[in-house]
Amino acid sequence: MEADAIIDMLEPLREPEAVSWWPPAPGWWLLAVLALVLMIYGLIRLWRFHQRAAPLRAARREFQSLEVAVLSDAERAAALGVLQRRLAISVAGRRACAGLTGQAWADFLNSLAKGRGPYFDATLADIAYGPEVSAQDCEDAQEATRRWLRELERPR
Repeated sequence: MEADAIIDMLEPLREPEAVSWWPPAPGWWLLAVLALVLMIYGLIRLWRFHQRAAPLRAARREFQSLEVAVLSDAERAAALGVLQRRLAISVAGRRACAGLTGQAWADFLNSLAKGRGPYFDATLADIAYGPEVSAQDCEDAQEATRRWLRELERPR
């Protein structure tokens, strides 16, 4: 009987509390912080890439508007020259290309594209600055600029 008395003196068994999901263990906190850092890093990289590619996107939009614009051959050639010069300066920097003319300018424009060049020769590169612009020269310059814009390297 003594054993029954001892058993009666014991407290009843308590059910353990349910394991809550909050707060998480330190490993989960570390994993969450790591995931957040990686997401922020990825977003910053994406934003920088988007910003570096902005001049190329703007140049392509401007070229499309030039294709449908009603301009004389001289005006179209001048607009193409300005577009090429502006994009080259934004991609490579003013020091690299601001003073180039003639064959040096054509070689520089050709070097910016990754495709099967050459796109420009000295005549097409400087067409905007000539005294007379023929319709054929303007058309050739426009086609060369179209191919050049299509083949330009995307910034990394």
